[in-house]
Amino acid sequence: MSIRHSEWDVACKVYIGGLSEDANRYDLEDAFSKFGPVKNVWVARRPPGFAFVEMEDPRDAEDAVRGLDGTRIAGNRVKVEMSTGKSRDRRDGDRGDRRDGDRGGDRRDFRGRDDRRGG
Repeated sequence: MSIRHSEWDVACKVYIGGLSEDANRYDLEDAFSKFGPVKNVWVARRPPGFAFVEMEDPRDAEDAVRGLDGTRIAGNRVKVEMSTGKSRDRRDGDRGDRRDGDRGGDRRDFRGRDDRRGG
């Protein structure tokens, strides 16, 4: 019946972040159905706080993003944006950030500022 959200049409797939733990699919269907037919809803539980909605039409998805970003759904102000279709790892960084030289330089600069404060 329902396919995995990773297989949804990315042109119709919307990411919702900042949801409360008790937010459910009915809260999202209610909010998004004002912009057009909702095809699928997936709400994260471990960890909670985000969801994906697939609209029937890409134009409805874009309208929903414009209309719902920064509004309240299930009591919380939410971030609503078109999904990129890419999963994010737990570090929430770019894959290109794995080069130690780039990150290490940033850390040294930060520590250097702390040292000048008399630490």
